[in-house]
Amino acid sequence: MVIKIKLIGCDSTKNEVAWLGIPETMDCDFLDFNYHGKPDRLHVRLQEIIDRSQDYDLIITTYSRCSNVVVGLLSQRVPLLMPRTHDCISLLLGSNERQLKLLRKNPGTYYFSRGWLDHGRTPYAEYLEYVDRYGREKALDLIKMLYGSYNKAVLIVTPGTKDIEFYREKVRTIADFFEWDVGEEEGNLDLLTAVLNGNIEQDIVYVQPGQSVTLNMLAGGNYENNHTPQSCDDDFRK
Repeated sequence: MVIKIKLIGCDSTKNEVAWLGIPETMDCDFLDFNYHGKPDRLHVRLQEIIDRSQDYDLIITTYSRCSNVVVGLLSQRVPLLMPRTHDCISLLLGSNERQLKLLRKNPGTYYFSRGWLDHGRTPYAEYLEYVDRYGREKALDLIKMLYGSYNKAVLIVTPGTKDIEFYREKVRTIADFFEWDVGEEEGNLDLLTAVLNGNIEQDIVYVQPGQSVTLNMLAGGNYENNHTPQSCDDDFRK
């Protein structure tokens, strides 16, 4: 049985999804990273794509608790699948647990990924925008208020990253401006792979058709109740 899958992803994970391989049975929509700054609009956009994707067998999103944009999403006829992660950083690190462990070691760490650097608005880019808008002095005050609690910039290096020195230099430029330390962490794509494969496990949320996504699901409250199939293939074969 051929299973048709719709993937709705953020540009921040596009490179990693492409590296893992997109099967012919999967259609992808990757949304502009700048939607992160407009969570209400992102929620509406996600619902629009879900509504028009009801002829698929499964809808997967790489979004999760990013500003809670998935909370309230509803797919009438098609199950939804998404990672149970705080954001794309924890997804690319492999789990919430790993991100929290690293943050306990240094809570002042600001993480960057290849997708974030390619498509996102970095703190340094934000500062330059403020300079154009308010002048250098006020821009410095604003940027210190927003990012003054950070002391380290860490690049998450995911498999398949080309021109790694290009991304290291981008991170160094940001860190030098803020006088932050610089570091690297190896990415882990096991969870992303499991989501793309349609697996259902502890760190993946499976939402039945006709059921709205809730905060309880994202926090893990639905694991025992919804964890019937061992994979989405099993569910479809029933």
